[in-house]
Amino acid sequence: MKKCLIVSFVSLFSQGCRKVPSEPLVAQYKDRYLTRAEALSRMVIPAGADTAFILHSYGAEWIKQQALADTAYALLPRLRNQIEAQVQEYRAKLLIAHLSRLLAERAVGYILPFDSALRHQYEENPQAFRAIQPFYQCRWVKLPNTWLTRRELAQKLVQPDSVWRQWLRERGYKGEAHSDWVPKSQIDSLQMFFTTPLTGLPLRGVAQASQVEGGQAYLLVFQLTGLILPGQTLPFELVRERLRTILIQQRIHEWLSAFEDSIYRQALARPDVHLY
Repeated sequence: MKKCLIVSFVSLFSQGCRKVPSEPLVAQYKDRYLTRAEALSRMVIPAGADTAFILHSYGAEWIKQQALADTAYALLPRLRNQIEAQVQEYRAKLLIAHLSRLLAERAVGYILPFDSALRHQYEENPQAFRAIQPFYQCRWVKLPNTWLTRRELAQKLVQPDSVWRQWLRERGYKGEAHSDWVPKSQIDSLQMFFTTPLTGLPLRGVAQASQVEGGQAYLLVFQLTGLILPGQTLPFELVRERLRTILIQQRIHEWLSAFEDSIYRQALARPDVHLY
């Protein structure tokens, strides 16, 4: 049976005596209480699950943990100081981790690197942005197979993508022009219509195929307009968002480090804090 809850680690030695909470309870062990709200905050309940049953199971596991921990504490008197120290150290690290995460989440909204900073980072480290797979720019069209459309096509093959798209709209031809860089998988989706390997075409190379539909002859034409091979530096537009994430994380790290240093200096300035 799959487990449907996640039991969080709870400090068993720093709770001390607690008054009976006024809110609904799930379990009690001696002078310790597990409230319904605490239990729900420590588990994941699948949609449609029996919440009452899961809370009951969690409460049973919680009581078992308390009993085992008390037994271990009683049977390991020589390790008590070490255990208490480890609990305090874990508490400090947990608090710091939660604070760092909260501050980082809030900082993301205020850290927006300019494109100039992204481009500078890109130009300073081009070797960090080399392609590990090929990328392509391409365009294709399906048009009636006549001498007039062939002559028209020959003119469009040397024109930019903007002219190609306008031509498709004006003539009502089916086709596309990918000015964005696309992976090989997108080229492979067109390969079934051609006998020539499309990814093996030279730059500006053209592949053609004929089709007959409803007694009408059609011409399928594919042109490779851009190519990036593995090992070559990716263009800026392909790595812009990756660069943005890198710079945001870098600045958050720098800001958190400065924050930690500031807190440390403030602590050392206190009369009741000493570094021996």
